[in-house]
Amino acid sequence: MSEFRSVAAQAYREDFACRDDDALQQLLNQLYDYQDDIETKVLHRCRLNLFHRLMRDLIARGVVTSFGSALDIGCNAGYYSKMIADFGFKKVVGVDIVDEYVQRARKHFGCADADRTLEFHTMNAEELDTSQRFDFILCTEVIEHTSHPERVVENIKAMLGPGGVAVVTLPNAVSLPYLWARMTHAVKRKAMDPVLRDHLRYPFHRATRLFRGSELRLVGTTGTNLILFGPVLKAVYQRPGFSWLNRLSFMMARAWPVKYVSQFFFLALKRGMQR
Repeated sequence: MSEFRSVAAQAYREDFACRDDDALQQLLNQLYDYQDDIETKVLHRCRLNLFHRLMRDLIARGVVTSFGSALDIGCNAGYYSKMIADFGFKKVVGVDIVDEYVQRARKHFGCADADRTLEFHTMNAEELDTSQRFDFILCTEVIEHTSHPERVVENIKAMLGPGGVAVVTLPNAVSLPYLWARMTHAVKRKAMDPVLRDHLRYPFHRATRLFRGSELRLVGTTGTNLILFGPVLKAVYQRPGFSWLNRLSFMMARAWPVKYVSQFFFLALKRGMQR
């Protein structure tokens, strides 16, 4: 366990091989219970890679300028919250509706040091205390799973402070992986499980409309994963050239207009200095 704590303390490192003999991948496998689930493991690492790259870009461009407090909505086992703290935010609050995830996040990443605080709470994303204000809010793969997604959107709008930045991510229903899933279910006449049905609720154009007309200005969009899914991913994972193929898919999915057919679509939004 001490080895995992040592790895958890290190800064995030982008990786496209997703090999189980890598110490950081081992930590992620343990945190998220997906060592034997190749697709979830690889796609989650793709999203971590993209979030890391996006944050570096937002900071370099001067979009993110305040590093006081941050909120991670749907923090799961807490690794995104840890990444946010590593980017310099002094206080990071992670919330999730599943208490087991919150306890795991506290165990691995909870801290209250002089230079930074990471705290985790069991909360419903639809029922947050909107009197609080944050300089940064992350909401990744949450909105599509809620009963009242409009409440989560309103909470993000209300809780983002002046000059604050929000990053919101959703599955993209018009991507090749999800079109393939829809087709295979139709051909096999197989009922969709609730998770997949939720993932098909937000094509990129519906995602971009979630915050339209609000005080939050869209300052960037990007995406990740084009072709690595199901049988394709299982056929190439850990084969020679997999890391190269995964990196190529990552690079292409970030580019216009290909990002609009990537499997996971990221929105970056910024509030003006006045409220």
